[in-house]
Amino acid sequence: MSDPHRYLLLYGTPVPGHHAPEDITAISDEIPAVLLQVCGGPADEAPRTPFDLVLGMNRQWASSLPAPTPAVHRALSFWTRVQGVLSLELAGHFTPMGIDAGLLPAEEVAELGSER
Repeated sequence: MSDPHRYLLLYGTPVPGHHAPEDITAISDEIPAVLLQVCGGPADEAPRTPFDLVLGMNRQWASSLPAPTPAVHRALSFWTRVQGVLSLELAGHFTPMGIDAGLLPAEEVAELGSER
């Protein structure tokens, strides 16, 4: 990642009183819409898991984005898995393991794409 400090300003440990610049948060706010487009499914898709049922009742972060709850679940899973990999990479946790951290995000994205 070429600008890890920018990522950490949005997703790192919160700094009391700090707010990321609007141009950065605007880009960050577009992520759910893009993920829902990619992870979408049929409008009549029924919830598949107990978490889908809970997620269907608690969708403030995606309330303006029309999508069936299972699509929201897939988008949320995609986002959290990729964020986890990026956070671990930036913190240097893969280095002592000898893992090529550049390959792992690509592997996660490919696996998540195959789960559709």
